[in-house]
Amino acid sequence: MFGKTIDYRLLRLVAHDRHPEAKELHQLERDLSIEYAKARFEKWNRRLHDEIPIEPDMRYLDVGCGMGEMSLALAQRGCKHVTGIDKDPYYIELAKQCARKTQLQDYVTFECMNVHDITNEKKYDIVLSHEMLEHVERPRDFLRRIDDVLKSREGGGRTIIAFGPLFHSPFGDHLNRFFKFRIPWAGVLFSEDALMRLRREFWRPLADEAQSFEDTREGMNKMKFSEFLRYVEEIGWKEERLIVNPQLKRWPALWRLSNLLLRVPLLRDYLAASVYAIYRRP
Repeated sequence: MFGKTIDYRLLRLVAHDRHPEAKELHQLERDLSIEYAKARFEKWNRRLHDEIPIEPDMRYLDVGCGMGEMSLALAQRGCKHVTGIDKDPYYIELAKQCARKTQLQDYVTFECMNVHDITNEKKYDIVLSHEMLEHVERPRDFLRRIDDVLKSREGGGRTIIAFGPLFHSPFGDHLNRFFKFRIPWAGVLFSEDALMRLRREFWRPLADEAQSFEDTREGMNKMKFSEFLRYVEEIGWKEERLIVNPQLKRWPALWRLSNLLLRVPLLRDYLAASVYAIYRRP
């Protein structure tokens, strides 16, 4: 906003001396319960009007599965062919432990793999991506990889995506808890150098030595909502459901205003925070 030095001095005044959630990595380990997994899946499905297909004989791929919540919830609901992949071996091991604990290991498989390394050897009826598209490198290539592994079948294979907050939305920098109060559009308004310097100095021990949002441990690809829509159009997917900012439904007036403003091309990239969508491969 005012240059990296002034931005740094301004933001330092409102930054926590230590991030309130900063913990050693071993303290992040938690016992993933099937009840927690079911609750997260039901929230996702509810926001998509309960349209996530649940079929025992379908093949499901959960990309960026983390600790496997969605994969385990699908298996618990009766899906017998579920694969979850994530690049973090730590999370994959937790997912495997929970699968054994809940006796779902015969129905769900977890593999440590970068999403860009998905091969075409297997085809899937449903590919799911939950809360990770804003973090993945080269999102356009990632969406094309999903298309490569979707089955061509009557009705088409489907990809079901939920992601956000997008970087250019009010709190898309993912630093909202780093400051003493929420600063909307901080990642857009203030110098990236200033924000990264604060992160390195005060966000310990989880902070890395990243010089940009893309290089942080969680990674931010800065994809805009309009870019996502363009990528989908390039691939040729057919939209079955697209819901933007469903978290606002609890405030009907704000929800209606959001939907109205999202129609304005110059505003949509800065107002589209979370996206829930179902697309069909023609």
